[in-house]
Amino acid sequence: MRNLEFVRFITQRATGALLSLLLAIHLITIIYATRGGITVAEISERLQQNWLWQYMYLVFIAVAVTHAAIGLRNIFVEMLPARKFTVSVLVTVYTVISVWLGFLAIRAIWFVS
Repeated sequence: MRNLEFVRFITQRATGALLSLLLAIHLITIIYATRGGITVAEISERLQQNWLWQYMYLVFIAVAVTHAAIGLRNIFVEMLPARKFTVSVLVTVYTVISVWLGFLAIRAIWFVS
């Protein structure tokens, strides 16, 4: 069990570092796009045409949800009187729902007509 806690610790730090990089790319892109006067429709069209951006956002979702899930689990374990197993199950349900909603959002952008 201690080994799993260490893996969670390292995973959260790694996802935090990757999240900061992906967030910087996302924000820089938004600032660049809005200064150029690009509309939402044009942004959506460009996302549909470039697979690299599509996969960057898929990774962004996965990294953000993983980072948040580990953080929430740690907070809940410390704050709630529930067992660690129960907390892990609840956080797993949250994670599955969050990933599904994120992928639906990306799919909506990819297949906007």
